Amino acid sequence: MNKSFKAAIAAAVAVGSLACAQGARADLTVSGAVGLPLNPTAQIPNEGGVRLQANYYDHGNPGGGDVKGYGLYGAARVSDNIEINGGIDKLSVGGGGPLDRTGGAIGAKYLITRESDPAGVRFAVGAGYDHALVKNAHVYAVATKSLGALTAGRVPITGSLGLRYDRFDFGGPGGDSKKLSVYAGGEVPVTKTGDFQIVGEIQSKNLDFAGAKIPYSIGGRYRPQGQPFGLSLGWARQGITADSGFFVQVGYTFNTK
Repeated sequence: MNKSFKAAIAAAVAVGSLACAQGARADLTVSGAVGLPLNPTAQIPNEGGVRLQANYYDHGNPGGGDVKGYGLYGAARVSDNIEINGGIDKLSVGGGGPLDRTGGAIGAKYLITRESDPAGVRFAVGAGYDHALVKNAHVYAVATKSLGALTAGRVPITGSLGLRYDRFDFGGPGGDSKKLSVYAGGEVPVTKTGDFQIVGEIQSKNLDFAGAKIPYSIGGRYRPQGQPFGLSLGWARQGITADSGFFVQVGYTFNTK
């Protein structure tokens, strides 16, 4: 584990210890699964719930060309322990080229343990494919747990720890990347009602190319208690470029029951 990865983990722990604890209200990832901005968690929509979300990610300016991601996604609970997610998205590359494409994203998550928040640990496994995001195929296993209330009357901070395997296809000879990575993240509510949260994550490198850097995200989430609307803003590096940039997520949860 390199020094920057250790430092990022330490910083995330420090932020969590200083914030007021609250419950998690997960959004959808960069590819549509319920989770953190970049990586899935062992959370799935409530029974009868369907989450729709629009994403925008600025992946930076590698080589002088802006790389941006746009997408519209949905995630639904289709049984006691299965989530289906997917959507349509676009990777926009300045100057065009083979990586500039629009495509579909699809995924599924299986919750191995029944939801027992706040006391228990939830385990989930899943897989997904995002054609626009450099033909990314991935599988993962993740655990999510409420870490305990720091103040009476407040719900706990939520932490997640996961292992994932990614394949990216950049095209051409030597253009495939296959990499195993580990990630950790947390959702730390700031207000007693949980309307505002700090959300962050850190991941070991997900590309096996020289010059690859660790993915991470840090941001704020606004989700009024008992309301379906949510907004998240922050800064992230997904990993397909060595640059970081701004992201925004706007979502709405429907109850189909």
